[in-house]
Amino acid sequence: MTEQVDVVVIGLGVAGEEVAGRLAEAGLSVVGVDAGLVGGECPYWGCVPTKMMIRASGIIGEVGRAAAVAGPATIDPDWDLVAARIRAEATDTWSDQVAVDRFEGKGGQFVRGHARITGPGEVTVGDRVFTARRGVVLATGTTPVLPPVGGLGGLPFWTNRDAVEAERPPTSLLVIGGGAIGVEFAQVFARFGSAVTIVEAAAHLLPAEEPEAGETLQAVLEAEGITVHVGAGVTNASH
Repeated sequence: MTEQVDVVVIGLGVAGEEVAGRLAEAGLSVVGVDAGLVGGECPYWGCVPTKMMIRASGIIGEVGRAAAVAGPATIDPDWDLVAARIRAEATDTWSDQVAVDRFEGKGGQFVRGHARITGPGEVTVGDRVFTARRGVVLATGTTPVLPPVGGLGGLPFWTNRDAVEAERPPTSLLVIGGGAIGVEFAQVFARFGSAVTIVEAAAHLLPAEEPEAGETLQAVLEAEGITVHVGAGVTNASH
């Protein structure tokens, strides 16, 4: 049996959740569909938890610079505190119940599952079929994609999600890509004791920015013990 609604929103990440919520508040009958967590990448594996990681590593960095302005200081970095805070304060241990309740509180209907467009205005989720009178919104977001590096698929590689969910810092870490996100993770884990190497195919770190920015950052990272290779593409990986 087909369920008639005004709008079906496929994907309830940052954009989809906002669209679906506003339409529901405006009085339309809205179904929001997502197989993952409502809220998307940012609150669970991106903006919010990574800033907790960066804040903690930033304090470690300040202690390292204290000697020049306030005298020697020491710190014993403890990743357990970071991991616990991410779970307790940022992600609710990767539960989206609060976000689901927020959307449904606006009058929307949430359906967990993979959506398929099976006809004009028709969306199928498992054994449920919805027909949208007004329209279907596609807000499916993104997923991590492996770079074309031989052997990488068979390794215990990390994406940003694995890094954020880490319960302890790795002994060593090679970061493929020296953009903003790559260098953030590199510095965080280096300050918590990991031996970190960054490999960037472009001529300098932060390839989307001016060369001087990447060159300055490279000097800072190397001073902290991070190994940096620029102008070096990764063609094969083994473990």
